[in-house]
Amino acid sequence: MRRKIIKIVEFFLLMPFILAFGALSASTNRAQKQGKIQSFPVEDNVHIYKGALVCLNNAGYVEPATNAADKVLAGVAYEECDNTLAGHTQGGKSVRLCRGGLFKFASAGIVQAEVGLYCYVSDDNMVEDAGVATQGVIAGVVVELESTDVVWVDIEPGVNQGALSTTPNADE
Repeated sequence: MRRKIIKIVEFFLLMPFILAFGALSASTNRAQKQGKIQSFPVEDNVHIYKGALVCLNNAGYVEPATNAADKVLAGVAYEECDNTLAGHTQGGKSVRLCRGGLFKFASAGIVQAEVGLYCYVSDDNMVEDAGVATQGVIAGVVVELESTDVVWVDIEPGVNQGALSTTPNADE
């Protein structure tokens, strides 16, 4: 038992040196964090259902996704959050969101030729193609057309669209 403990301690003491050197010459057990779950404060008087597309509004609170101006995709609800109950306030509750991954959604107007292209938020349960979306809230990239009204979407490009904004800060 003592020998095992010594080997474990030696491993962790050597780990920084192993990670500091150049390119790999053998397989390694890479440290990782599973999933991309993050908590966000919820807008006042909204109900977010588990599995819903969720957007950040221009005040920095999340709400069910809509095809509306000044919205950016925040993720897919990992859990339900009802901020309409007595005493509800803006930011009074938080909801955990999945910030990456492939998700199945209802679709409107998406065809096989659009696999690999952006799709856009219609509402908290549906995505659509660029010809229908009026506000251009990116939901992600279509990775599979399951049927004429169901698609699989990689939401990470939609979640990352806020970082790609070219609108300058008001202070600049």
